[in-house]
Amino acid sequence: MAVLEKIRVKLGILISILIAVALLSFIIDPNTLGSTLQSMSKENNVGQMKGKAVTYRDYFTAVERNSALMQALNGGNSNSEEAQNQIREMTWNQIYNQRVFFPKINDAGFYVEDAEMVDLLHGETPSPVMAQQRMFMDESGRFSPDAVKEFLSQMDLDESGVSRKYWDYLKEQVYTQQMYGKYYSALRGSSVLNAAQLARAVEEGNTTKDVDFFVVPINFGVDSTLKISPAEVQKYYNDRKKQFVQKDNRDIEYVLFEVVPSQEDIAAIKENFDALYEEFKASDNLKNFVALNSDRRWDEGFYTREQLPAKFADYAFGMPAAASAIDSTATAFSAVRIVDRKMMPDSVSISYRVYPAAEQASADSLLAAVRKDGSSADLAPGGWVTRQSLAANNMDFFNVAFEMKPGEVRLVNIDQYQMVAVLKSEQATRLKEKVQLATLSKNITPSEDTYREYLMKAADLADRSDGSYEKFASIVKEEGLPVIPVQHVTIDTRRIGVVDNARSVVHWVFDRKTKAGSVSDVITVDNKYHFVAAVTKTRKEGQMPLEEVKDDILTQLINQKKVEKLMAEASEKVSGSESLEALAEKFSTTVNHRDGISFSSPDMSLEPSFAGAIAAAPEGKVIGPVKGSVGVYFFRVNKADKGEYYTEADAEGRAAQKNYYLMQALPGIISQEADIKDYRAKFY
Repeated sequence: MAVLEKIRVKLGILISILIAVALLSFIIDPNTLGSTLQSMSKENNVGQMKGKAVTYRDYFTAVERNSALMQALNGGNSNSEEAQNQIREMTWNQIYNQRVFFPKINDAGFYVEDAEMVDLLHGETPSPVMAQQRMFMDESGRFSPDAVKEFLSQMDLDESGVSRKYWDYLKEQVYTQQMYGKYYSALRGSSVLNAAQLARAVEEGNTTKDVDFFVVPINFGVDSTLKISPAEVQKYYNDRKKQFVQKDNRDIEYVLFEVVPSQEDIAAIKENFDALYEEFKASDNLKNFVALNSDRRWDEGFYTREQLPAKFADYAFGMPAAASAIDSTATAFSAVRIVDRKMMPDSVSISYRVYPAAEQASADSLLAAVRKDGSSADLAPGGWVTRQSLAANNMDFFNVAFEMKPGEVRLVNIDQYQMVAVLKSEQATRLKEKVQLATLSKNITPSEDTYREYLMKAADLADRSDGSYEKFASIVKEEGLPVIPVQHVTIDTRRIGVVDNARSVVHWVFDRKTKAGSVSDVITVDNKYHFVAAVTKTRKEGQMPLEEVKDDILTQLINQKKVEKLMAEASEKVSGSESLEALAEKFSTTVNHRDGISFSSPDMSLEPSFAGAIAAAPEGKVIGPVKGSVGVYFFRVNKADKGEYYTEADAEGRAAQKNYYLMQALPGIISQEADIKDYRAKFY
C-alpha cells in the first residue's frame, strides 16, 4: 500500500496519462473513423478493424481495466465524464495499435528489441515517458535508473497488484512511443529537397510582387440563358462520387422544454437568502455557517482585487463602511465577509521530500539538516506552482508554501495519505495584497413544482402525439410551439442546439425501432431539458442519391457557366491597349492594390488561379481576364523585388512543415486501408 501511496504523491501517473493522450489522440482521425449503425447481427460490436469485430464485451472489459488502474493510481479522480472519455479513447487506440499499427510498421521493418526496451525503461537513455515520472527521479530531479530498480524490487510487495499494473502500463507507453517515434522519424528523413528544388524554393521565397488588380464578379441572380442538361448533372455526379459519400444520418425536429426558475421560485429563494444574510452578518463561526447554509463550499483561497467580481472587489479593497457585501447574478444570490488579509505571492518554487508517517524520525532529521545548511540537495524539485495547479493535482497540502518566506523549511503532515513531507520554499513571485472571503451563496434554481410543470407540458405533447409525426406537426402548429429542425444528425452527435450532452436523444434517434415519422416520449437531459423529438428523414451510409445533391450540383454548374460567359464578355471588351484603370472603368469598378505578395507560402486570401497568374506575369503588362471560381480578374504587376532574406534553411523548414501535414494524414490513410469502423457512439 505504501508503494501505491508513493506513486500517487509523486504524481508520475498524471504525466504518463498526458503523454498517452497526447501520443494517441492524433492516431485516428475521427472524421475517418465514422460511426455507423450496423445490422442486428453486429449490434453487440463497438467497431471493426481489418475485417475483425471489436466486440462490446472485449472493449468494455479493457475500458474497465484501464479505468480501475487510473482510479487506483490517481486517487479516485477518474470518474468524471471527461476522464472516462479519455480512458475510452486510450483503450480504443490500444486496440488499434495492436491490430493495425504495430503489424503495419513491423511489415515495414520497424521493431523495438528487448535490449532496447531495457535501456528505455531503466538505462542511460530513458524514454521520455520514464524520464518524466517523478517516481523515478533522484534528489536533483534527474531520472534515476536506481529508483526504477528500487520500485521493481518492491513492486510485488503491493498486494493490490496496482504497482504491477502500473509498470505494465508504463512499458506499453514506452513501447508505443518508441514505435511511433521510429516510424515518423523515418518519414521525416525521407523528405528531402534536391539541389534544383532547393534553388527554386529560395528564388520564389525571395521574390515579392506589388500588384494592381480588380475583379469582375459573376451575377448571382437567375440567368435564363444558361441551361444545364440532365446529362451534365449526371456526369458531374459520376466524376465526383467520392465527394458524395455520407454517414448514416437523420433529420429531426424537436420541441425543447428548458426548465427555468419561475418568478415565484426567485422570490422564495431571495426571501430565504435575505433571512440567512442577517445571520451571516452576525456569525462568529463563518466556516461552520457556510458549510451548513451556503450552496458554495468554503474556499481556503486568497484572491487579488483583479480576481474578484467588481462589487466584492470594491468591498474587499476599497475600505468599505459595511461589514459585508451582496451581489446577485442570474444564477445566484451571494454575500461575502472578509476572513483574512495577507501579502502573498501568486506562485512559488518549492522542493520537498515525502516520507510514510511511520518514518517521522527521518523527516525530522532531514528538516533539521536543511534548516542548518540551507541545502536542497536531499529534496526533490517541485518547480513553480500555483494554488490552482496544486489543487488540480490533489496537492492542496502544500498550500502552506504561499505563507512561507523563500528559504524557509517546514514539516507538513499529509493526513489523507498517512505521510509527512519536508517542504522548502525556494523562490516566490512578488507579494500582493490578497483576501480570503467567506461566501454565502444560494443558487437560483427551479422548485419541484416548476420541474413538475415543465415535465407535464412535455409529457402532454408526447402523449397527444402518440408516436405519430402527423399528430406532432399538427399540435405544434396549432399551439404555436417552437419547433427546431436539425439536419444530418449522426450517431456520434453530442450537441443538439443549446444542449451539450444530448446523447440520450441521439440514441433514441438511432434506435432500430425508430423510423422516419416516429415521435419520442419525453427525453430528459441533465434534469433540465425535456425533449420531444421526431425523425423526419433517414439516410443510410454510403453513396448519396443524385436527387439529394442535384440542387448543389446545379448551382456549381450554373456558376461555372456564368464564369465562362463572363470570360467571353470580358474578352470582347479588351482591345489590348487600355490601361488597367481604363478597363476598370469599362466594368464600372475600381482598381485595388496589394503590396509584397510572396510565393514562399500560399496566401489564402488569393484564389489559386489568380495567384498563379501573378507568379508568372511580367512587370508592367495588363493581364486578363483570368478565370476564378466566382469571377474574372484583371491585374498588372507594378514591381517585382528580389531579396536575400529567404534562406535555404527557410526553404527546408517549409518543406518540413509540408511533410508534417502529410504525416498527419497518414493515420487516416492507414485506418481507411484497414477498413476501420467505429460504432462506440451506439453505447456511450
